[in-house]
Amino acid sequence: MTIPLKEIDEDKLYTDLGYRYQYLCDFIGITEEDIKLIHGSASVLGPKVEGLVDAVYDQLFAFSCTKKVFFKERGKHDGPSEDKATLEDYDLKKPQIGMRKSSLKRFIVRLVTKPYDGDMLNELDRMGRIHTPKGGRTSINVELIHMQALMAFLQDALVATLFAYKSSSEEGSDKFDAVGTVRAFCKVLAVLNQFISRWYEDPAASRVVNSASSRKSAILPVLALTGALTAGLAYIAISK
Repeated sequence: MTIPLKEIDEDKLYTDLGYRYQYLCDFIGITEEDIKLIHGSASVLGPKVEGLVDAVYDQLFAFSCTKKVFFKERGKHDGPSEDKATLEDYDLKKPQIGMRKSSLKRFIVRLVTKPYDGDMLNELDRMGRIHTPKGGRTSINVELIHMQALMAFLQDALVATLFAYKSSSEEGSDKFDAVGTVRAFCKVLAVLNQFISRWYEDPAASRVVNSASSRKSAILPVLALTGALTAGLAYIAISK
């Protein structure tokens, strides 16, 4: 059997958000049904969003390398009274954290309620742009390893929440398609991870054939494949 070959303009993957999104959808296998399942989970996740966000920030504050990102920004959001604060005593009750929690809540709600159109692609892209100097935010520089760790933690929390609902006695849980919804989220979050990581890539360097640039150019297909594998493993695990 000969597999039809789809020609990809590799330069456009780095310059055209719509083209990049469509390539990832085609490769991972994201369909309109996946988006419907994600939107259908809004009533399940809605009441849980605040708890999910709290869990995310508890985790971010549990490690010095991620907590210091917020600590360095305290003067802009918490006022001069925080100038003498230490990393250890900086806590989750600060105004900055409340603001950032609200932003993450809005983003999660948007994922499960809004269409996946040009505005959504711009929002996915913004999630990477605002965390690195390459996006114009010179005061914030969150390394890619921390962004990907955060995405993995958020994905696990979402999956756990969806499966917990399915195994509960809550109204509608017996008819809820947990497997399909989890697979859909795994795919879409892999795309989000890609839109984040594009701000850490160097397309020009990735065209140079050497070991270092080969690792850089491998970021996109490897993460796309990871999303597909994660979705597949979730299906296998729940089907046993």
